[in-house]
Amino acid sequence: MKQKKLRKKKIEGKSRDPYKRREESEMTKIILEVKSGLISIRAACLKYGLCRRTLRLWITRLSVRTLGDDLSNQLLSSMTADKKCEALENKLREVTKAFELAKLKIDGLETMIKVAEEDLQIKIRKKRGTKQ
Repeated sequence: MKQKKLRKKKIEGKSRDPYKRREESEMTKIILEVKSGLISIRAACLKYGLCRRTLRLWITRLSVRTLGDDLSNQLLSSMTADKKCEALENKLREVTKAFELAKLKIDGLETMIKVAEEDLQIKIRKKRGTKQ
């Protein structure tokens, strides 16, 4: 007789709403869980029904938004010199990555405008010296 192979069941999260719009407070709660190490990115995605790219985008946006946060300054003051240096290097990497993403987005938009104006004859940029 043939034995049936047992298949592993996929672990489903509580809610499977990847397109659900979430409040900023809920997003920050999820990100703080991930950043504190209580839960991994993958586990958070399964738990809350998110896409990994979405969660990483939220983490990037929150880290850029809170660069000058008072809490981070308080944490830096209580650290040793080596840990301060390491934390500042990590913050520098985050800022550099955010800057590169912004630059890439601007280049893409400039290219799109250029293609629309040259190939499709759609005037997008404002001409200087003209009255509108």
